[in-house]
Amino acid sequence: MTSRASMLLRRAGLSLLIACGLEVAALDVVAQAQTQLTPVRFKLDWVWQAPQSIWTLAHERGYFREEGLDVSIDRGYGGPDTLGSVASGAYDIGFSDVNNLVEFNAKNPDHKLKSAFIVYDATLAAIITRKGNGINTPKDLEGRVIGAPLTTGGRTLFPAFAKANGIDDSKITWETISIQLQDQQFAQGKFDAVASFATTSLLNLKLLGVDLGKLTVFTFFKNGLDLYGSSLLVRPEWAAANPETVRKFLRATMRGMQGMLVDKKAAIASLQKRDSMLDTKIEIDRLDMMIEMALKTPSVEKNGVSYVDPERMDRGLEIVAKAFNVSPVRKTSDIYTDAYLPQPQDRMLKF
Repeated sequence: MTSRASMLLRRAGLSLLIACGLEVAALDVVAQAQTQLTPVRFKLDWVWQAPQSIWTLAHERGYFREEGLDVSIDRGYGGPDTLGSVASGAYDIGFSDVNNLVEFNAKNPDHKLKSAFIVYDATLAAIITRKGNGINTPKDLEGRVIGAPLTTGGRTLFPAFAKANGIDDSKITWETISIQLQDQQFAQGKFDAVASFATTSLLNLKLLGVDLGKLTVFTFFKNGLDLYGSSLLVRPEWAAANPETVRKFLRATMRGMQGMLVDKKAAIASLQKRDSMLDTKIEIDRLDMMIEMALKTPSVEKNGVSYVDPERMDRGLEIVAKAFNVSPVRKTSDIYTDAYLPQPQDRMLKF
């Protein structure tokens, strides 16, 4: 072998070593970045539906990863179940009705939870019945049969709804049924009304061919319960030990919310990757209903999402506490913290 050939061979070998070294270094940087992501376990309140696209869209677009978080998202099995999952430490953050904390914290004083972000400015809980059946006011529900799972918001908050509307809830007959059958059997005439979230049952019934114009909807918010709704819940001690993780999650949530408002089809598409059977039109209608009922409120338009008026929340907590015989009545500071929120200007929404 000539000296020139030998030299070229050595150069080729050196180039190969450099290239391999650079590739290994690049892979090492990627691996290091991945290992630096903070894992967060997040549990929703219910099945995959349009409102939850806030987080599936944030996940798909990489908003959580850009914050340095590796977020896993699981569907829920009702608000109370989600509370238990977060309180036990199985999940770090949960999505559930903030009003459920009144009874839950009273029954679990060693495992209390707090809301760190109010997503719904108004509760979506509702009673849905048919027009023309003699149920013209909430009081007319006495003596009737209401179908609902044990864990749906419309049922868990019903004692407060009953108290606010003078209903003797001992005169209500409950038909306990799974969420998969609740709306289907109501459509078939199996019971007089359903207790649910309006956004859940109304759109399910529409999908089943029910004319929504022939239904009466008693939303709790418009019938005596000026309550905040579903929120992001945490264990206070976990949040205090991981304040930046909570702040990052809330920032990504805001980006997911803004993205959902700008591109609803993309939001629903991100959801359909979790459940391919979802109907795009129905879910966009569901999203629009949630926005109109719980997000696009005068308070949110003026102050941004997760603005909490302590006087309003205190009134709501008192109503719920009395309905569930919880004493002493909790105050806003017992249930909610704004310590991890993005700045007010970053919580303004463009509808």
